[in-house]
Amino acid sequence: MSSNLLLGDEAKRDIHQYYDITKTELGKGTYGTVQLGRIKGTKTERAVKIIQKSKVSNVERFKLEVEIMMRLDHPSILRLYDYFEDSERVYLILELCTGGELFDRIILNKYYSEENARIIFRQMITGIIYCHLSNVCHRDLKPENFIMISKNDPFALKMIDFGLSRTFGEPMTDRTGEITNSSSSRRKRQTKAILKTKAGTPFYIAPEVLTGKYNEKCDVWSLGVILYILLCGYPPFYGENNKEILEAVKKGKLDFSSCEWKNKSPEAIDLLKRMITSNEKRLFPEEVLKHPWLNIHKKNTISKSSLEDLYLNMTRFGQLPIFYKTILYFITRNFFEEEISDLHKYFHLFDIKGMGGITLDYFKLILKEALDIPESVAEKLFKKIDIFETKIISYTNFIASIYPLKKFLTEDKFIQIFTLMDLNRDGKLCLKDLQKFLKIQFKYRKSINPKFKNFLLSNFMQMKLENKTLKEFFSVFKHGYEKLKI
Repeated sequence: MSSNLLLGDEAKRDIHQYYDITKTELGKGTYGTVQLGRIKGTKTERAVKIIQKSKVSNVERFKLEVEIMMRLDHPSILRLYDYFEDSERVYLILELCTGGELFDRIILNKYYSEENARIIFRQMITGIIYCHLSNVCHRDLKPENFIMISKNDPFALKMIDFGLSRTFGEPMTDRTGEITNSSSSRRKRQTKAILKTKAGTPFYIAPEVLTGKYNEKCDVWSLGVILYILLCGYPPFYGENNKEILEAVKKGKLDFSSCEWKNKSPEAIDLLKRMITSNEKRLFPEEVLKHPWLNIHKKNTISKSSLEDLYLNMTRFGQLPIFYKTILYFITRNFFEEEISDLHKYFHLFDIKGMGGITLDYFKLILKEALDIPESVAEKLFKKIDIFETKIISYTNFIASIYPLKKFLTEDKFIQIFTLMDLNRDGKLCLKDLQKFLKIQFKYRKSINPKFKNFLLSNFMQMKLENKTLKEFFSVFKHGYEKLKI
């Protein structure tokens, strides 16, 4: 196995030409270690997961994990940027989060107030809504599989570890519509996933998983158990060993008699009862998001002036040539999350249904209600922002469109993206570099039309960027901005 490529020809690159892997160990697991890495020539840090190929017992499952993580794009899901492979190891380049596991935060806090638990749980449920709409079932949700973005932020977190995840329903494609709440839609979604593998962790596993026939709603049960723990500090089902724990899970009896539940709201208890229940009665994730407990005191605190600035940034982004927009997209994709976490609130404002993407209807609605922008104007702007023409603006695409252009135009950001794109490591950017870079980035984005990539490469040549050094590449962009007077 060691001599065979697991992830494709594009993975066969020498990671040490691209990253400096430090001796700082961030974590250790069954298959290898997680080390701190830096993009060569920059200060940009990444988590590098180093996996011994000889220890990968299920190659198809491993490949699926990489596919899922390369494809998902959501503020509450850990990002996989790139992957490398040699004869003995696979290297996964992951987003660096420095805040530790949610599990450790729970131990430190004992339990959370309802207000704080709501902040944490909302991120979890929107992440799972997005996963399920993307035909991904996580199957191993637990506090250890959520990590905090930063030690400085007690609430912002990311979902991790898709090693037990499975796809279901139609082949994985980018979503172009939105889910409805009709009974026929519910039936369709409920029968969409037919999963059989008994996978999960005893404290959090849904009882139907133990029967070997279940669907994606197993994730809702697991999130219900996590919410229970957030609110009281201990799990609803426990025992001296796994057998006793699983027996308690099968019974599914919830207890709210202890002192920790004395002052909890009826809405919180009602939500738990609707999540930790039989599969047939259990809420879908989007129904959880609509539950009164998650909408108590919910209000928009974003000022009109902030939205006006946001709209101005979007219009400026919309005026840029497609190649500029795409480069800004990839710069955004490689941001350190702490740089843009304060922009999450704008994404969630437009993502009304918590789908993990922004549709035209809601884009028009928000701009109309907040700034009285005519629908026809908003529709034209939406099309200019939607650079991949998937009819839904992804998280990264949206953040790229609202991030101030002047902040993009710094040499350190272009050093980073130039270094990542210069795949032959000769200090110049050529067409072959760009072709290889796009192959890696778009390999799992099935719905992106090949014509887009050809159009992008054509723009690259028209702009005479062939064999440009970093300084020349940066000056082309800077001159372009000045010429457009934006």
